[in-house]
Amino acid sequence: MARGDDCLGCHSGSGEAKAWTVAGTTGIGGAAEALPGRQGSSIVISDGTGRSFTIRANQAGNFYSAEAMAFPLRVAVDGAVMSAAVSDGSCNNCHGHGPGSGGGGD
Repeated sequence: MARGDDCLGCHSGSGEAKAWTVAGTTGIGGAAEALPGRQGSSIVISDGTGRSFTIRANQAGNFYSAEAMAFPLRVAVDGAVMSAAVSDGSCNNCHGHGPGSGGGGD
């Protein structure tokens, strides 16, 4: 899919696309922009209950999960820990080309 676009814009469960709870692209914007991560990047998510799991980015740097999660989430990408918890699983909304994005292109 398109690197940096808001994945949950289509994958929210309201259309034909499979619903995901969290999705994004590594190496696009914000703190992740400085990382070389693309394929194989490690995204570690800890949810509001303390449960933790790891997602690996695909060949385009995209990652996604339909796993049920309790928000807020704590996130680390390739060891870089986000300073604040997040209440939304749409990572590219802030770190990609989404409406709230502070990130730029590739």
